[in-house]
Amino acid sequence: MNSKNMTPRRQMAVNAAIDKDCPVCHCEMVLPTAIPACGHKFCFLCLKGVSMAHLGGCPICRGPIDEKIFKKPKQNLDLKMDMPGSPAPSTSNSAEKEVKQEPVDEDVKPDVNALNAALNTAPSKMYWLYQGRHRGWWRFDPRVEKDIEEAYNHRMPITEVTICGQAYVIDIAKMTQYPKNNKGAGRDVKRVDSNEFDTLDVKGLAGVFAASGGAGSSST
Repeated sequence: MNSKNMTPRRQMAVNAAIDKDCPVCHCEMVLPTAIPACGHKFCFLCLKGVSMAHLGGCPICRGPIDEKIFKKPKQNLDLKMDMPGSPAPSTSNSAEKEVKQEPVDEDVKPDVNALNAALNTAPSKMYWLYQGRHRGWWRFDPRVEKDIEEAYNHRMPITEVTICGQAYVIDIAKMTQYPKNNKGAGRDVKRVDSNEFDTLDVKGLAGVFAASGGAGSSST
């Protein structure tokens, strides 16, 4: 659609959608992070990857990237956030669904409680965590987490993911991760449900501390 033919409201909606997208990965931003010098925003991990690769500053204007923004970064965030741009976990089997008992012969009366329990059983949301260097746990970026979960569900013993532009191996069989070029720098990983997640010391998401706490360590 030609932007000249758009209504002001439509143009604002398009601009808002564009503003949510990371110029590096072209997906809705995860942990949006602005470069102080120019204000351009990117996914935290995308921007960190650009900085680590020394690709000439801001991907948009080539302005300087102050590496201090990667030192103990902190944001107000939901540690259990869904992947941006994806629907919330299905609630089609929620407790709102009830089985209505219809008059039937006494000898074949259905077990209503059992049927309701079956309908209320929905797959639990699972989270993937990696161990901090000193203590506690970090949740993977939701997009990386999705890739690991898919590999797990396909019974793959090992899968490879990209983090900050670097290749990492997730050894699902041994529940460890390590840089592809440095197997000796391994860390433990965990697959947990929501209840177990709440019992663990989860400091943040993908290297960004949760502002509500857990920022006592100087390293991820």
